[in-house]
Amino acid sequence: MPTDVSVMRAAGPGERSPRHLAKAITALAAPLVLAQLAQTVMGLVDALMVGRLGGPPLAALSLATLLFSALAMSLKAVDVACQTFTARRVGQGRDDQVGTVLATALTVVVILGGLAALAVQRWPGQIMEIVTRDPEVDRLGAGYLHWRAVGLVPLLVFFQLKAMGDGIGWTRVGMLAGLGMNLLNVALNWLLIFGHAGLPALGVDGAAVASSVSGAVAALALLAVYLRPGPRRRFRLLARGNFHHELVRPFLAMAWPPAVQTLGVVVALTTFYVILGRISTGTLAVGAVVLRLASVSYMPGLGVGAAVQTMVGQALGAGDVRRARRAAWTGMGLAMALMGACGLVFLLLPAPLLRLFGLDDALVRLGVPALRLVGAAQGINAVGLALSGGLRGAGHTRSVMAVDVVAGLGLMPPLAWLFGIAMGGDLLGATWALAVWFTIYAAGMLVLFLRPHWHEVRP
Repeated sequence: MPTDVSVMRAAGPGERSPRHLAKAITALAAPLVLAQLAQTVMGLVDALMVGRLGGPPLAALSLATLLFSALAMSLKAVDVACQTFTARRVGQGRDDQVGTVLATALTVVVILGGLAALAVQRWPGQIMEIVTRDPEVDRLGAGYLHWRAVGLVPLLVFFQLKAMGDGIGWTRVGMLAGLGMNLLNVALNWLLIFGHAGLPALGVDGAAVASSVSGAVAALALLAVYLRPGPRRRFRLLARGNFHHELVRPFLAMAWPPAVQTLGVVVALTTFYVILGRISTGTLAVGAVVLRLASVSYMPGLGVGAAVQTMVGQALGAGDVRRARRAAWTGMGLAMALMGACGLVFLLLPAPLLRLFGLDDALVRLGVPALRLVGAAQGINAVGLALSGGLRGAGHTRSVMAVDVVAGLGLMPPLAWLFGIAMGGDLLGATWALAVWFTIYAAGMLVLFLRPHWHEVRP
């Protein structure tokens, strides 16, 4: 049986201390960080395996993955509502209504995901033409999209089941399922990409099949855990009439802003890469490495933010606004410490880290100041990631989205062009635009959180 680490109900005086809050957030965040870190590492492993097939397969994988991720992560945003609604009901002591939340989430993603999967399977080549005109890359990428679309609905089901568990406080369950999914994906990649153990060598298609099968297995694993007698009865997961149509509208109202935010981030980063490519191919290569390293350092902030989302949701469900506020501030401090430590590594060891990716000395020299700047901005970035989790836990998904879209999509790309190209700042100049994005986002989250009525949203 999963260990219940929800701590919001009937908190005693000792449980209100900053030390207790830090321990509780760490207990919730650690599995989330590990799962996200594993996902990042597995994405790198996918690229390394397909890269052995040559340039066009690797390009097809990279571009098709970007397109599929934009679609899947946008639909996945329903899990923000699922986690927040679940946490609020657990905090209110209404465990028997968690099944209603899950049924609503699953209904929404199955319908939307099914329609999206059909569209991708119908027009994979046309979708690839959005990002490439190379016939070989188009063909390979279309095959990848086709097979990833087959597994889209099971993947979305996995994310909603994980979100329910995270909202309850069972973050270890989702972590173990996610780690298992990634390990299975690596094994299936080895078998299906290269054709080992008598299986056909499917190349790029094999990577897609491996990912789809792994996601389906992970969803089944979570179902097996949550449908055990204890959780099933406590949360009424199989109760007749669990689906409540009146929940769909508030679900979508809370979910669409994170979906737009995700798309905004994808478009902003894609534009950033285009700008780097306009400077030079070398700048693009080094910039991609800097952002890949930075993505690893974001994992602690994202994990803490998700933990804060659960704790704030449970605290507000219990009517304890003071505890919700303290959980968010404590989480912010923890995120700053963890991401600051990552940033310190970037500041002290930029060249050795860049050389891990096989860059020559000239490219390493180009990347060192940019990586140091990213390292210096980690503490600021942590503020935004942690407090955005607290605001989502209170239901403020629209405000969080608006700030991120304005800063990331509205300001960052033109500033990257201005600093990197027009002013001749190259990679370092363009990276300053990222620092501006992080700073404005963090400042926006602070302003939203310091408002007197930040908590008055009722999911």
